[in-house]
Amino acid sequence: MVIDFHHHLPRDYQAYVDKLREVCREIGIDRVVMCSSGPPQADNDTLARAQEENPDFVISLGYMRLGEETPRSVDRIKDLGLRGIKVIRPLDDYDSDEYMPLYARAASLNLPMLFHLGIVARGPRDRFLDVSMARMRPVHLDRIARNFPELNIVGAHLGNPWYDEAGEVARMHPNVFFDLTGSTLKKKTPEFIDGILWWHKNAQYGQMGDNHPYQKIIFGTDVGPDMMEDVQTDYQAFMDYVNMEQGFRDMIWGGTAARILGLE
Repeated sequence: MVIDFHHHLPRDYQAYVDKLREVCREIGIDRVVMCSSGPPQADNDTLARAQEENPDFVISLGYMRLGEETPRSVDRIKDLGLRGIKVIRPLDDYDSDEYMPLYARAASLNLPMLFHLGIVARGPRDRFLDVSMARMRPVHLDRIARNFPELNIVGAHLGNPWYDEAGEVARMHPNVFFDLTGSTLKKKTPEFIDGILWWHKNAQYGQMGDNHPYQKIIFGTDVGPDMMEDVQTDYQAFMDYVNMEQGFRDMIWGGTAARILGLE
């Protein structure tokens, strides 16, 4: 099963999902994990409705803006039948004390979390929303992973531009994974990415890490239907460059995501 773990759902989604199905059928993607970055994209009720109407294709994550939510917000996401949580543009660092009860609640409800990391697009409401990419550094996932080892954490964009931080957080924590979406596979070579995932090549320090690094990468696109095949090609180029074994390729294309989402 091939799973795109990172795709954004517009508010008016019906025609969009129809087109997405057609494209995914052509390029071999079986399931798409839908999320939102907040208005004007889909709200949680819309995400739940899209999942309910397309149970064979759409898997939806609920949206929360950290700093404006309580653990009850996590409960509501669960009550809607959503399969996880997406966060972006927090009002404080991701590992702020204030957010720990929300992570505890997500962990207790077995809701994986997708964290936007690093550079984020500018928008007309940035001043009002008080946006800061520094609050979304991958290093902030370290404290969360240590406090909630039962919480499956997916970091977006391999932490762009803090790739080294992302690699080390992935190495140390069995519950942390990353996708390679965004501009990462355009501005960075397969050789560079493999350098970030270095520990399988080192007998001494590799023993300190969790599992093989290719087990920590998840396929996602984070683009519209017309660009999805291009992202697939970039992932494929990385796998071919490192002569990746088929078993690891299967994990990246969907095996690891299926396990995180409970689809196995």
